[in-house]
This record gives sequence, C-alpha cells and structure tokens, in this order.
Amino acid sequence: MFLLIFLLASYNSIASSSSILVDFTSHAIQPTPQAYIIEYSPPVGYPPSGSAVEGTTFHSLINGTISATEYTVSISAILMDGTRQNVGELAVFSSPDAPTLDSIETTEHEATISYFPPQGQNITYHIEYYPEEHKEYSNAIDTKASLVRLRGLDSGTTFRLRIRSVYQGVFSQELIDSTFVTQGTANYDYSSSAELYSVRTLPPNFNLGLQTTTEMTSYEYSKEVEEDTTITTPLIAEITVATSPEMTSTSFQETSTTPYVPIITETVPPSTSSETTSTTTTRRTSTTTTVKPKAAPMEVNSGDLGEDHPTETTNTLVDMSEMIQEYGQSSEVFLSDENNMLRLDWEAPENANCEAFFVNYTILTLSRPRSFSLATSDEHANIKMFPEHTLDIRVFCMLAGALSKTWWAHRIAHLSKPKQLENVRIPEVNTDEFYVASIKLTWDWPVFHDFERYKIVISYGIGRAESKEMEVTNKEEFVLLDKLEPSNLYSISIRNASTELSLTSKITQLEQVTAPIISSTVYPGQISSNSININFGDSDPEQGRFDYYLLTFSGNNKNISKKVEMEHEKSFTFTKLIPGKTYQFSVYTVYKGVKSRPVSADITTYPLKVNQLFPVVGKDYVVLYWDIENFADSDCRFRLSYNADNIPTVSVELKGASRHRFSGLKAEVYYTFTITVIMGLGQAAAESESEMITVAIPKGRLSPSIHRQGSRELVVGFDNDLSVFSLLNGSPDNFAVIVSDDTSLNDDNYELKSWFEVKDEDVWGSYRASPSTWNPFDSERVRRAAFTVGTDDCVKRNLDEPYCNGILRAGTDYRVKIRMYTDTKVAMETDWGRIEGEKNSDDDEDEEEEEEDGNTTDSVTVT
Repeated sequence: MFLLIFLLASYNSIASSSSILVDFTSHAIQPTPQAYIIEYSPPVGYPPSGSAVEGTTFHSLINGTISATEYTVSISAILMDGTRQNVGELAVFSSPDAPTLDSIETTEHEATISYFPPQGQNITYHIEYYPEEHKEYSNAIDTKASLVRLRGLDSGTTFRLRIRSVYQGVFSQELIDSTFVTQGTANYDYSSSAELYSVRTLPPNFNLGLQTTTEMTSYEYSKEVEEDTTITTPLIAEITVATSPEMTSTSFQETSTTPYVPIITETVPPSTSSETTSTTTTRRTSTTTTVKPKAAPMEVNSGDLGEDHPTETTNTLVDMSEMIQEYGQSSEVFLSDENNMLRLDWEAPENANCEAFFVNYTILTLSRPRSFSLATSDEHANIKMFPEHTLDIRVFCMLAGALSKTWWAHRIAHLSKPKQLENVRIPEVNTDEFYVASIKLTWDWPVFHDFERYKIVISYGIGRAESKEMEVTNKEEFVLLDKLEPSNLYSISIRNASTELSLTSKITQLEQVTAPIISSTVYPGQISSNSININFGDSDPEQGRFDYYLLTFSGNNKNISKKVEMEHEKSFTFTKLIPGKTYQFSVYTVYKGVKSRPVSADITTYPLKVNQLFPVVGKDYVVLYWDIENFADSDCRFRLSYNADNIPTVSVELKGASRHRFSGLKAEVYYTFTITVIMGLGQAAAESESEMITVAIPKGRLSPSIHRQGSRELVVGFDNDLSVFSLLNGSPDNFAVIVSDDTSLNDDNYELKSWFEVKDEDVWGSYRASPSTWNPFDSERVRRAAFTVGTDDCVKRNLDEPYCNGILRAGTDYRVKIRMYTDTKVAMETDWGRIEGEKNSDDDEDEEEEEEDGNTTDSVTVT
C-alpha cells in the first residue's frame, strides 16, 4: 500500500500563497510512535524541513512553499525505543500563484478577458462565470491561454468571473474574483431561462500582434522623396472554440467543464468601442471598477494620406524656449519597437487630469521638415518608423477637447544608426595560474556618447559555438572578457546599439587566440658575483596546448630572448654579470605567437664585500668606516655586528651609510666587528662575504691642552698616554692633530680633510693640521709633545704631502683632538679640547711657567 500524501490549496487567509498538506492517516504505524519527522526538498517552507509532529498527529500543513514546484516529501517515525523508521517518500506538487487580471473588454454579447500568467511552467487556468447571483447557470472551462473571449453572452447583464491557476491538478489558493457588465439592455429573465453559452479561447503562447491585410511597405524617407501612403489596418487574431449544436442563444446551462471540440481560427478587426473592467487579484475577495469606454486612437484625416494616416501639417515648430516659458519643463517620451512601428510611451501625473493626448512629431532631417499629429486616450501611440531621420516629438495633454498647459512631454528621437566604434584593439591577453583565460578589449569612445540612450554590445565565442554577450553601459578604459578557455581562437564582435530601439552600428569583428597555460617553475642554480645559472621545469602539454618555451633575460641595459623547444635542455648559465645587481628571468609558453603569463624569478649576483673597514677607537666607543663599490647602483644595505667573550652579539642593519658608532663598550676587552653587504630586495636579496676586524678598548681618557699664540695660532700639548694610545691595537705609525670649528658636523672621518679643502668654506669643520707622517714619540724617552697650529703659509700644495698647517681664523672658537694611527690601520683618539676665540694673556704666562718647570722627561715641540 502506498503512502497517501494530498496537496490541498488553502482557501483561508495565510501568510503565503502556496502550501502543501501532508496526510498519512491511512499509514499510521502501530504502536503509536513518539513522533513523526517530516522532511522535504527543496527545503523552503514553514514549519521547516525536519520538523516533528506528535505521534498521534497524521498530517501537517506546510506554508510558504515555492509555488508550482515539485516537492519530495519523506516521512519517518521515532519509535518508543528511540529508533527511527522510514514511513515513505513521494513526489508532490505545491499550489501555483493566481493569475493577475489585466483587463476585461465587453460588447453587447462578448467579453474579452486578458490576464497575466503567474510564475511557473505548465500552468493551466480554470475559468468559471455566471450571471451575478445565479450560480446555478455557472459555466466552467479549462484552458492554457491567457487571452480568452466569451461569446453569446446576454446583453446588459452583470456576470461573476472567477479564474484560478492549476498546476499538475493542484488549484491556486488565491483567485481572480471579478464582475463585468455586457453592453446593451437586459432582456432575459433567468428564473425561467435555460440558455447555453458558447466559449471561445485563444491557444497557448498566442501573440496578439499587429497583422496586416497587405504587405507592409518601407517607411524610409530620403531627403527629397515623399513618404509611402500605403494604408495598413491592424487586426486581432482570434481563436474560437466551436460550440455544440445543443447550445442556443436563449438559455444557460450549468457545466463544470468544456468538452473537447476542434479549434477554428478566424480573423476579425478590433472593436472600436468597448467597455473595460479592471480588478485586482485577491483572496476570495473581489473589486470591480467600471470606467468609461476607452476610445481607439483618434486620428485626424487630412484628406490626402488616407483615412488612417496621421494628419500632416507644415507649421513651423515653436522654439523650445518659448514652449518651456508657456508650458513649463517637459516630461520624457520613451521609444520602443513594436511590429516595425515606432512606439511612443509617456506618463502623465495624476494631477494633470488629461482626458486624452495630442501627439505631434516633425521629421527634422527632411530638406523640407514635415509634421504629423494624432490624438489618443492612451498613454502611448504607434507611428511609422523613419530610419536615418531625426524626429521632434511633442505630446500635449487634452482636456475638454482642447490643449491643456498642465503637462507636456518632449523628445528628440535620433533614428539613424549609431556611430561605429573606432580603433577597437586588444592590448592584452592573459591566462592566470588557475588556467582561466581573459582578453582585455578597448576602443576610442565617440566624442559624445549618451549612455542612457546607447550601449556597447560585445559578443564573443569559440568559432561557431554559441556566443556569449555582454553590455557596456558606463564609460570604462577597457573591458575584460574573462572565464575563457586557454589556447583557443575567439571571435569577437562589437557594436554600438540603442538601448530602446533595434538600431545598431556596423559590427567590428576581431579574432584573438587566448594565451596558453604555463605550469613551469623558474629556479636558480649556482650563483657567483658575476654569473647565474638558471633552470625551469616542464609545463604539461596535456593541461593546455603550446608550441615552445621562451626564456627572457633582463639586465645590463638589454634584454635577451631565447626560444627553447619542448624537448631541449632547460638549464642555462649567464656570465659577465655585474656584482650585486638583480636580474629578472622569465619563462613563457607560446601558442600561435601568443605568450602565456610570465613565470619569473628575480636573482641577484653576490655583491662584493667592503673595500676597506677602518675602526677609530675612543673611550668606551668604536666608530667604523667603510667603502663599497656599487657598480649597478643597486639597493644597498649593511649588516654590522660585534661580539666579545661573555658579551652577547649586537647587530644592526643600515642603509645609505658609510660609518657607524658603537657606544657603551667595556674597557680592556677585545671586540670583533663584522660587516656584510646586502643588495637586492625581498627574496632576491643576496649577501656578500663578511669583513671582520678585532680591536681592544682602552681604559684611559685624555684631552689635549690648548693655548693661543697670537690671534691665528694655537699651541696644542698632549702626553704619550699608553692607556689611551694602547699598543694592543698596534704600534704607532703617525699622529694627527685634528682641528674643527664645528664638531656637530661629525665629519672627522678616518680619512681626514686638508686645510686646502676647508679654507674657503664658511664653516670649516674638521681637518688635519699635522703632516701625514708626524710621530713625535719615535723615542721611548719622549713622553710629551706639543704642536703649534697655523704656522705655515701654505702658498701652494706639495705633491708629496697632502696636508698643510695653514693659518687659522682670528676670533674663532676651535676644538682640537689627537688621533694615533697604528701600523694595523686602527686609529685611537683623545677627547676634544676647546679654546675660546679671544687670546688670553694669562694662558701665555702659564705656558712659560710650565716650560721652565723642572721636568726630567723629554718633550718635543713642533712649529
């Protein structure tokens, strides 16, 4: 026995217009379970899928389902012991939505009913109609048509009309419930009448279009030729169901269905006078509104263009500024195609109170512009299509047979073909790492492009396969055709098209092969300071077609490309490269001349280490100086570090520097300093070999004594203090007397400037006054030395001696320090000594007393 599941369309007021009722009374299991579980798909409805009902309940109403849809419902039971048992499964159908009434037009014995179908396919309609309050004369029909004509109706009679949708035998919950009144005078007494009605319906998918009795002629206008005067009469095709011979014109007969009879087709002109009834779709409620008969478009006969042609006039158009001044701002007129005619639509506001509309249109592009006019009670009108012409269209409101100034609409309609796009080109094709291809498309936009009226339509596809279409409605620099197949030839067509009419420009055709895929990887082999070995893997031809590989090398101000066949070796070494320079290697697959995306690797040759690394040692600090050769002007960084016994390593990375000071060092400790050159960025960074130097930090501290000798000379004295000039860093080679008028410049480098280099500057900074070979302590007995600064004329340079002891500036503050250079290229220096700008006579007396003082150690004075 099968599970019985019934779908019932609810006639009560519910939140959704579609539901299903699941009833499984006849298949309730025994003993009574704890609960039943109801699951359904698609899972749209309430209660939701998977909800439970009590074991004593054998049905469930599911609201809010998708209308006109096949549902699969599964029932299972939760037994008393907690186990689950399947009860059954069946495909069922949800109720459809009701149709929406469009209009009812009546004559004396006929009614034409038009309604809009609801969502869904395979929908039929059950129509029931009868004289109001006489349901015993009800007649019912089932049809798939959405346009039905009832014939043989009694005149002057009010009829009740009810229409429901039917899907797979399931009726809609809502319905159209309306009334209409036939024209004429009522002459029938239903208490004694037994009259039959004939029913005529139109077939499914019937198109109520304009048809003509003669072949439609061209309405194209040349600049001089008059328009064609062929007269066309629109017709309505009507499908009629023949009635049985028993039906008469004097009685009703109640029927629930219409018997199948052959369909007869006839063509009749449209009615020129009709009564329209408009209603809304409700739930078991009805609203009936009877309005005045809507007249067919009124057309003024000019006597020379035929009875049905609009009136032609030759009046000159009123200037727009005058129109706006008199009528105010205009509304919009919308254009569309309709059966080779130009349809005009507009929308007047309710407060305009327009009884009818007067349409005037002028063909502006004729050598002698011509105007035509027509009147209509609708908010639309059809006129001839005038290809390659421009129309001035004006619509006016009519009230009491005269033009009203409450509202008007205006439109300049360009019916010529849009301009063809120029310079259409493909700047880029690409296939990404997910093997999805794309084509970038661009063109030169017209000087003026109205995006409201025109759009760019692009069609593309592989060969003759079904093409895809996209529209461009905003100005963009380029359009990307994506989700394409790699290594395929695509045909692309581009046209400029009207958004309202079927006007299009000439089509521009392009063909483009999409880029092939690439699955190779690029990786380096052996690298040195002047060579790189590069390798790349194979791409799988089964994943995408390609013809060969292309390897490119960028660097040394030139690019090198090498074609590599699929079966050849894929390892190459590039030599004579620049140290520390980053080179880019890229591999492509190529198909019919189109390259894939590049698979690239940026690789940097090893940079050279620093040329020189010189330390200057002072009390608890070391200043490192270095030099580097950066031939390629690469991004250059330096990693400096130091370490010592029982002292953790300290590291710092610098950029754009040539010196660095490490402070806070411990005395009498050997420190090892290391510097590494880094060139290249990110993963392409490469490091040089490291340069190292070890120095001892002295424990002493010393400042030289300074005295003025006149206004342009200084006498500097200092001791040979081994706690400052430690022999642990090497034997003395020479001593430098460093003079500065501004120590904040921090320019006392390892290699010092000479007096010649600073004498013309506003601020001298640091320079060396003593000769490059001066060593006052060449004898162990000498413990103190003195040096007079500013004693030389320095008229010209000496090629053998770069330094000169030139005169000083009078009235200037100076600072002086002593630096000892060792034979190991380590320098050790004292603190800065300072003297004010004015000469102090007391200082001279002190100096004389110091010289006369009994001193057993030798001293050296240099002038």
